[in-house]
Amino acid sequence: MIKPSIPKPGQVHVFYTRSDQISDPCLLKQYRACLCPAEIQKADRYLKQSDRHLSLVSRALVRYLIAAVTRQEAQSLRFSTNEHGKPFLVGCPEIHFNLSHSHGAAVCALCRNAAVGVDVEDIGRHTDLSIAKRFFSSYETALVTKASGTEKRKLFFDIWTLKEAYIKAVGKGLSIPLNSFSFNVNDTEIRITFSDTGRIDPMWQFFQWRPEPVKIVAATVRCASPIVFKRFWCVPFVGVDPEPFE
Repeated sequence: MIKPSIPKPGQVHVFYTRSDQISDPCLLKQYRACLCPAEIQKADRYLKQSDRHLSLVSRALVRYLIAAVTRQEAQSLRFSTNEHGKPFLVGCPEIHFNLSHSHGAAVCALCRNAAVGVDVEDIGRHTDLSIAKRFFSSYETALVTKASGTEKRKLFFDIWTLKEAYIKAVGKGLSIPLNSFSFNVNDTEIRITFSDTGRIDPMWQFFQWRPEPVKIVAATVRCASPIVFKRFWCVPFVGVDPEPFE
């Protein structure tokens, strides 16, 4: 494994880790030591041990990556949130990041000078796919409704993760209705279309992949120039490895 490097202009680095595969007591002690009191309290509030563990690893992942690219101590990093709750790094406005975690997996996206969003989902978890009628656009709902079997579940999570990544990149939370925009997930290049105007915004660039058979990740950034998404496996405070995804 190698140390994480700062993304070059025109790059988004996406780091994937599995909290349920990290159990070294010394490593976990290091994770806890780098967090601020509020992060520790948040992790400790979860009722299930697996959720407490995932929260700990997720926050350590963010601190480890940002400390490496900014050459600061992980415990010295300070974060705040905007009015809608999106976190940002205090004192280093050119570094943008976003975090997501689900069912033992965590993912963090990093880039420079552009808002970024990321989402990870476990497609094997129990989900009522009929909620597409409530949250998806009519176009997306029709796609999911017409599909059958495994294709229906695939389409649902393709769309869901893209919507979550976009909402998180914009940073306004659910003040943006999920059915106010659509994705053309069946096309070669993913595009977003806004329901009120019917227009596509080509500056929004999207990326999806499955790092494991039951995990799906989506990332997005808005940029006028083409973006290269680079993906890595990461164990916080150990290193990163691009090999599993190359």
